[in-house]
Amino acid sequence: MPPVPSATPGAAPSLNLDLGTGRASSRPVTPGTRGALNLMPPPPERRSKLAEDIEKAGKPDCRRAHADKGLLGVVPLAQAALSRDGDCRW
Repeated sequence: MPPVPSATPGAAPSLNLDLGTGRASSRPVTPGTRGALNLMPPPPERRSKLAEDIEKAGKPDCRRAHADKGLLGVVPLAQAALSRDGDCRW
């Protein structure tokens, strides 16, 4: 059995505090990745106010879009009022 080297009483063992030299640093670091697995999807990109207004301008006016349906026009009007992506604009 080889002899175990003993530490000298005056010298403290050296610690490797450099965390960037290991195998993990060879991976590219991308913003939004945390840990080994990325469990949270990135947030969806938010459309600008201008893009929303342009899309809204292309929809017909709700007051006239369902006027020919009589009382049955209440159902699509209520749906358009409650949803953000209705088939007409207010």
